[in-house]
Amino acid sequence: MKNPKLKFRKMSLQENIELIKWAYYENDDLFNIHNFTIKYFPELENLDKKLSKEEINQIIENVVRESYEKYQNEIEKEIQRYNAIWQPYNDLYFKMLSNYLNISWPNNIDIVEGRIGLIPVFPRYLDSFSFSVSINMSDQQLIETCAHETLHFLWFEKWKTIYPETPRAEFESPYIVWQYSEMVTDPILNNKPFSTIFDFQEKGYASFYEMYDGKTLIMDKLRKIYSENTTIEEKIKNGFNYVTKVLKK
Repeated sequence: MKNPKLKFRKMSLQENIELIKWAYYENDDLFNIHNFTIKYFPELENLDKKLSKEEINQIIENVVRESYEKYQNEIEKEIQRYNAIWQPYNDLYFKMLSNYLNISWPNNIDIVEGRIGLIPVFPRYLDSFSFSVSINMSDQQLIETCAHETLHFLWFEKWKTIYPETPRAEFESPYIVWQYSEMVTDPILNNKPFSTIFDFQEKGYASFYEMYDGKTLIMDKLRKIYSENTTIEEKIKNGFNYVTKVLKK
């Protein structure tokens, strides 16, 4: 069984600009991505409402370019630091994850890529097995993010074997398939075998912990399902059936 290596690289200037443009215009209430972007780049707050989109884009490009050039050395240093922090976990975790989900990593995936830039949110890209992070993360934040994002990659490989009819679009927000994939990181990573190698407390989106099925927290029910002595296939199916039933009420 071959496991990939997670390696970090610097986001290009253009990649960084395009991500911030997307984040600036994103108005999804669940994530508050636009607000996070404004906090990260305060220069983008209170732009003149008379400005055209082209003018706003030019301002974004200028702001990101200035910061990108200013923090070149920091980004380069973080590449080395992040690789050093994650590598002791890489082989053990990826093997453990493969065993837990009962599926091998794809043969064509040798490298899982972590891209480092100046960004307020950390998107993941399922099709390329890559995700983005920012600088100045603590060791624990980085390890949690790496475990969380790479779990998604193998999770959806497993998902396709159980639910091959699922449209690709449903792997992303706001579909229930996507919501479920974000919920299960808690009951999976906070329990054995993963709790034996990680020292963080995995948390999903805050809104998930405010969802009730009557008087029962949905997340508590999911934790119970994933703690049962059943196969991973049964856990995935039982959890999905439950979440679908509750969220469609």
